[in-house]
Amino acid sequence: MIERQVVIETIGWISTASFLISILMPNRIHLHQLGVFTSITTGIYAYSHGATAIWVKWLIAFFFHAYMVVKSKRAT
Repeated sequence: MIERQVVIETIGWISTASFLISILMPNRIHLHQLGVFTSITTGIYAYSHGATAIWVKWLIAFFFHAYMVVKSKRAT
């Protein structure tokens, strides 16, 4: 049980770090690619804690960032 908690908390901290790094991204395509990763890790973290509202919010963010990645790639 302790190992599972450590893994989940590590995912949560990786998600937090990737969000903070995304603030510094000068290129929008990289920002949205990192946003997809952050959405997935935050969704896993929120789901494991039973935080449905946060999980749903990050699911929406995942689709937004995925859409923006596709849109940005088509524009270039």
